[in-house]
Amino acid sequence: MTAAELNIVYGAVIFPGASVSVPAAWMPAIHAALAAFRDLPSSVRSFVMVTGIAESGGQLLIEVAAVPGAMPEDGMARIEEIVRAAREATRREMH
Repeated sequence: MTAAELNIVYGAVIFPGASVSVPAAWMPAIHAALAAFRDLPSSVRSFVMVTGIAESGGQLLIEVAAVPGAMPEDGMARIEEIVRAAREATRREMH
């Protein structure tokens, strides 16, 4: 799926021109991550955007642009948890 197609499903959580290039088997993890970004409280979601999703050396890379200073104190930790969960899910898919 393209970033534009993913935005139709999850709202504006991913930059429309972002590259999305991962194995098809990883897409369930990507969908779960984007749903988690969508479901963040607006105090966090308003200040984060996914700018790329890729595979590199067998690892998932989720690139984000964020304004940590405008978020609540735990905002970046929430984002990091979403990325960590997606990475773990893709590792399970590889084994």
